[in-house]
Amino acid sequence: SVQQDSLDYLSQTQEEETIDAYRRGVDRLFEGDPAPTQVFEELVSIKSENAIGETGATRLLPWLRKNGGGGGKGYLIVVCDPRVKSPDFRDTVKAFRMEKEILSHAIFINADTPAENRRWLKKDKLMDSGIRLFSDEKREWMRTYTALGEQRWSMTLFILAEERVQKLVRELASVNAPLVVERAIKAMEKRRL
Repeated sequence: SVQQDSLDYLSQTQEEETIDAYRRGVDRLFEGDPAPTQVFEELVSIKSENAIGETGATRLLPWLRKNGGGGGKGYLIVVCDPRVKSPDFRDTVKAFRMEKEILSHAIFINADTPAENRRWLKKDKLMDSGIRLFSDEKREWMRTYTALGEQRWSMTLFILAEERVQKLVRELASVNAPLVVERAIKAMEKRRL
């Protein structure tokens, strides 16, 4: 059942909070909603310190690629955190460094400056780990994707495919993030929206 799929990657509290927000008509993205595309162009490369633009967005988003990426059938995992120098975010990114298959589909977005992100990756010896990290200092991407939270800021997981938000986990915990991502991917593969 649909409910069982979501229970595999959402805690009961997360599931209830999502239902409650939907009932209250909270203005935020839900699973199945269209995935905003243009805002990806504003993400800042930590290497060049420039916005990635249309070309960069096309490289990231499977549905924009004409060839390769499974004919647009691929997916993109996004983990974001609006908090500056967030230990939870950094622990989560580190937890994925050995997950090569997941990393090939994943990007990470935070509100730190490109210079701060480079310093951190260098200090933790993650520069050549395949981690794709982008800066969203003004939190425009996060605002568009409603990832700023209603009561408090926290990490959010999105799995995007076929121009839709396939899976969404708010208040993602760093301790079990790789397992949650794995389960969300499996649930998405069973039933794409």
